[in-house]
Amino acid sequence: MNSSDCNSYGTPLVGQKLQTVEKKDCSWTFVFADEISIVTESPWRFLTPDGIVVTSEDHGHQFGLPAPVDAAERVLAAVSTRPVVAASITRTAADLIVDFGSQVQLQFFQMSCGYEAWRLYNHGDETICTGGGDIAYFPRPVA
Repeated sequence: MNSSDCNSYGTPLVGQKLQTVEKKDCSWTFVFADEISIVTESPWRFLTPDGIVVTSEDHGHQFGLPAPVDAAERVLAAVSTRPVVAASITRTAADLIVDFGSQVQLQFFQMSCGYEAWRLYNHGDETICTGGGDIAYFPRPVA
């Protein structure tokens, strides 16, 4: 399925607040509700009107600061009280843009023609950004 046909797949995020962000091994997990989350091994970034606040690439680097950057902490500090106002998938690359309003965004990138980038889990449904920027949707199996 082409990404231009699937912007409705991000709608479960609308109205949700980001509860936790965790990095484990190579994966990042962003939990919005008990059964709504985004998991990625690809780069992501967090933006405000002032610019880039933090990216996945910054995590753990000290950059001359008193302590290494904790990317999860920076994202949560900025948006944990703000609900998602929109979520969309870009047309050509299938980047997932989670919008918290006022130009505050969490952006998940597809960086490969072959590897999956991000996965959105919604109460058993899975939306996967496949290699090359296509979207695969797997509805929850009916019992």
